[in-house]
Order: sequence, then C-alpha cells, then structure tokens
Amino acid sequence: MFVTYRSFILLLPLASSALANNYFYGITASGSEGGKNSYTCRTQDDWNAIAKDTRDQGFHSFRMYTFDCNALEMASSAAASQGVKLLAGIYVDGTMAQRSAKVDQDTQSFINAVRKYGEGRYAGLTVGNEMNDSPQNIIAKVNDVRTRLRSSGVNTAVSTVHTWVAVRDSPVLCSGDFVGANAHVFFDGQRTSNQAGDFMFSTVVPSLKRSCPGKPIMITESGWPSRGNNNNAAVASVNDERTALSSLNCAAKRDPSIQIYAFEHDDQLWKSNDNERSFGIVGKIGLNNDILNAC
Repeated sequence: MFVTYRSFILLLPLASSALANNYFYGITASGSEGGKNSYTCRTQDDWNAIAKDTRDQGFHSFRMYTFDCNALEMASSAAASQGVKLLAGIYVDGTMAQRSAKVDQDTQSFINAVRKYGEGRYAGLTVGNEMNDSPQNIIAKVNDVRTRLRSSGVNTAVSTVHTWVAVRDSPVLCSGDFVGANAHVFFDGQRTSNQAGDFMFSTVVPSLKRSCPGKPIMITESGWPSRGNNNNAAVASVNDERTALSSLNCAAKRDPSIQIYAFEHDDQLWKSNDNERSFGIVGKIGLNNDILNAC
C-alpha cells in the first residue's frame, strides 16, 4: 500500500502553543558525536539529549542518517522517551548495487524497530543521501525496500534524499512516497543569509512542486555554516547562520505542508572543510527564546 499525500499529512503532530513559533518540522543529527575531530559513534546518552532538544525546542522530529553503531535502536528509544518522531535513514556508501545486501539488512532492522516502537514513531524512512549513483538505480532500490516493508505489514513512507537541484533535474527521484531534498541556500552563492527563507519558498519549493506534482515534500537539510570560506554573496559567520535559520523558520509559515529539517544539531569537526564542519546549531544559536521568536 502506498502512503497517500493526505494520510502523510495527517501523521503530523500539532505544535504546542508554547512553542508555536517554531515552523521547522525537525532537526537533523549526524551519527557522530558533536565536536569530535574524528567520527565517533553517538551513545545512548547522546541520542537521548538530541531527542530532548528536539522536544524542548519545539521540533516534531529529528533525522538520522545511518543505522551503524546501533543508532536506529538508540535513536528510536530516545524518540519514544520524548514523544517525538524519527526520520530514519539508511546510509549507502557507494552504489546501490555495491551495498544492496547492507540495505536489505538495514531494512530488516527497520521492520524490527517498527514492530518494537510502533509505526507512529517514524516520520519516514530514507534510503541513501545524495548518492553517487544513477537516479534509476536509486529509485529501483527504494521500490525494493518499499516492497519489503509492505510485505511485512509496515506502511511507513519511503524515499531517498538528494540535492534539490538533482531532484529538479531528474524527476525519477520523485518516485518515492515523498520528495526528500537537501537545500542549502549558502551553496547557491547568490543570496545573503537574510534571503534564505525567500529563496526556499520562491525558488526551491516551486521547482520541486513542478518536478514532483502532488508529492509531499520534505526539505531534509537546510542551514548555514558559521565558519569557512564565503561563497560569493553568502557569508559564513555565526551571525549569518543565525539570520539564515530565522529567515527559514519565518518563511516556513507560508506553506505548512512543507516539512523542513534544520541542519544540523551540532558541529561535526570530522568533515572535510570548515563550511561543512560548522552547520551546528545547539549550543551556538539560540532557538526557542531567540531566533524562533522572530515570527
């Protein structure tokens, strides 16, 4: 059974009145502890803290990228303890053909998690993130995963995630149950941080709607770096990160059906350059009593 647009939207919890100024749907979190110079698997305490931050700051959900290091079990337990949803992600390193067996293994892990924590705990399942493989190969495996889930009685929405430009230019990537797109205005290079929200809803979202008519849209990553090289008009600084997140949050009021995940929970110093390392929010950018109050 395919998840329809209507049933997908009905799964969304309502924001509490105290946190009603947060128009982001969720926040993303790497599988590595924040602030570490090498990739270091998160512990249960780390996932518990992420889930608590998700709830306390008024997000509905947090996104994770990999099931390695027992992350699915720990993140699911943490989400359940705080009453928030988890957007689960199967990481695919290489092509779908190279990692097909691992994806199958992770799919079974997800089925087991749903049986333990309930289907309502999950905002969706993504297979791959900005993969270096053909759109046709990616979607073929997404369809295979969906078939495996449905045959096991699991109706969670399934898709892949790619850059919004890749989805725009390859509509076959719209073939999942929802559109999963990463959209970082900083990398456009032609917009300043205070234009982030307008670019999202005047350029990115309309482009995705044209390419993927009728499909629910998740912007699975959107943020701004606080360090590193500038990208033409886009300046990397803490103030600009703060401005961009505020702009995105306020713009998200325009279309509540678009689920946007703020990127990302904490700085990831193991990444390749200062831009990529410095998208972290918690502990750097004020949320509930700061940028979320702008709207």
